Amino acid sequence: MSIQLRTDIVRALAAACEQVKGAGGSDPEFVDVVMRLVDGALRFLEQDRDIWEARRAVLERLESAALLIGRDRTGPYDGRSKRAIETARAYAVQAIKELQAQIMRNGRVNAAGDRVGLGKAGAAIQ
Repeated sequence: MSIQLRTDIVRALAAACEQVKGAGGSDPEFVDVVMRLVDGALRFLEQDRDIWEARRAVLERLESAALLIGRDRTGPYDGRSKRAIETARAYAVQAIKELQAQIMRNGRVNAAGDRVGLGKAGAAIQ
């Protein structure tokens, strides 16, 4: 078990959630900023189909939110668009939390994580 890796993953995904909640929501590179945080959390993990499916879901939710945010900035403001953006953000945050749960269930340290002292290659993150 790697306590440091687990801590780093939790911290990176919490930062991703904060970005989604509004810190960088009007940034045109919103999706890229959040995905850099997500991918940083994954860099010392072995490939796992369930984790990568959860990552794909995060990307899809972020892209949906980014489309709504971009449309809101260019179109007329109304209450429905604000609610739609907040809903899209909530779905993206939920997807990040589901990714974290998948990592905690299935995550294993990869060879790069072993080299930097985050745990033995193949060791569970749990």
